[in-house]
This record gives sequence, structure tokens and C-alpha cells, in this order.
Amino acid sequence: MPPTIVLIVITVLVTIVLAHGYRALTALLVLRSLPSTDTNTSSSIVDGETVALTGEIAVEEPVETAAAAVESPERPVGAYLWQSRFSDNTNSDLTIEDWGWERQNWHTFASGIEWGRFGVETGHRTIRIDPSWLRTAYDAERLEELEIGGVNKHDRLSVYLWNSWYTYLRNRIDHRSFQRFAGYVQRHNAEIDLDRYLLEARPLLEGDEVSISGEIHLEQGEPVLRGTDNVPLLLSDKRFDEHRKWLKRRVLRKGAFITGLLVVAVSLWFEFYIPLGILVVGWLFYGAYNFVQDAGSFLEWIRD
Repeated sequence: MPPTIVLIVITVLVTIVLAHGYRALTALLVLRSLPSTDTNTSSSIVDGETVALTGEIAVEEPVETAAAAVESPERPVGAYLWQSRFSDNTNSDLTIEDWGWERQNWHTFASGIEWGRFGVETGHRTIRIDPSWLRTAYDAERLEELEIGGVNKHDRLSVYLWNSWYTYLRNRIDHRSFQRFAGYVQRHNAEIDLDRYLLEARPLLEGDEVSISGEIHLEQGEPVLRGTDNVPLLLSDKRFDEHRKWLKRRVLRKGAFITGLLVVAVSLWFEFYIPLGILVVGWLFYGAYNFVQDAGSFLEWIRD
């Protein structure tokens, strides 16, 4: 029987393996749910039917906070995926404007999706999209309910909607200071400087081509596409083929990571410590690399 401290390390490793194993399993389930081709519906709509659509976004009512989330949107914004982040420089007065978002290490503490009234053109008609299932599936916050400041929690084992397997939005990403959302989000107290918090957005603009699948529902004769517990809402701005390739790559990486941790855990059980040493050395090199990168960015900022 290994020493107690080794058993604790094994327990930690197994916990991480289980968490990432569950994440890999959900990726495989989503992979199975992805349509085999990018298709369009026929002219007839059947209530409760599972469909896959590819077409351009049509916006009837833009999302309320579009101007704050998207820099100089040239077209109406139908929806955007977002994540809110805080930086490592919590004990300084540096703001995003002072240093720039790209020179800081950011940690996500909330994520969600905002939308207006929008749909996808199929050639026959416009199918309205209701992405509320995504918010429900991840217990995501509404942006108007988000509290900035106070204790910002960053749990590495948490999965935010931003990193969901169900969405693959890669055409555009905007980085915006939360100062632009003053009066819309809540502050923990009046002294919170919103310019030290970052919102990243992946928007869908009118005319953008998307591939989406889900379940059709007829609401007063209007077809609405949404997700359900049995039929998830899948959304991509790179077509389903690219979404599928991305999922396969992520599953392979997860599998390699899980296998490596399992090898270390099993070797520890048999009191063979070389794999653990390799893991620790690799982690130290990774930390040193990030430190050098951060130091270089900071020195560059000082020189500027």
C-alpha cells in the first residue's frame, strides 16, 4: 500500500481524470448528434421535427447591448456569446485601456448568451432561432443579472457556455471593457472600476452564414428552432464539417491528457515515481514559459 501522501495525490489525479472524462464523453455525444451534412428544410414544416439548416442570419430586432458588445457593428447583431473575465493584476490600478487586454492573464468567472429576435433564411422562409436552451443547459447568467466585483470565482473544472461543445463560433471575437456596460450590469459596490474587467463576445451579424440544428416548434403558425433535452441546439458559423473536425481534435486531446494522468496514477499505486517526476518537470517548464511571456509583455509595456 502506498504512503498516505501518495494516496492523496492518486485521489486528486483520479478526480481530474473523472472530470475530464465526463467532458470527453459529452463531446462524443455531441459529435454523434451533429448532422452528417449541412442541409436545408423543405417548404413544409412539421412540428416537433428535428432539422438541420444552413443559411444567412436575418435580424428582426437586434440584441439590446449590441453596441456595447461589438465594436462598430456594420450590420445588425442578432445574438452574441459572451464571457466575463478578470485579470491577474487585481492589486494594481492598471485598466484595460492602460495596458491592453492582450497583455494580461484573464480568468473567466461567468459566461452566457444574449439575443434579440433573429432567425436563419432557408430559401423558403425565415426560421426563428430561440437559443434559450443553451442558457438553461449551462445555467448561464443573463448579462443584466451579472454582478461585477466582490469575490470572482474561477473554477478550473467548471465548464462555461463559452467553451460549450454545442457551439462553434469562430468568425469574429470582440474584446470590450465592461465600462461600456455601465448602467446595464450590476456592481458589487460603487468603487468597482468596470474598466478592469473584460467582456469577450462572439457575435452573429445579419448576413452571416450559420449551420444550426435543433427541434422545430410551431408557435402561432411561426416556425421556431430551439433545443430540448432530447435534441440539443447545435450552432456553428463554420459549417458542421468544421465543427465536427474541431470536436474530434478536442476529444483526441482529452483522451491523451486522461491517458497520461492515468499512467501517472497507476504508477504511483505501484510506487513507481518516474512518470510523476516527468509530469512535475513538464508543469514547471510550462509555468516558466508563461512567466517569461508575461514578463516580456510587461517590459514591452514599460518601454512603450
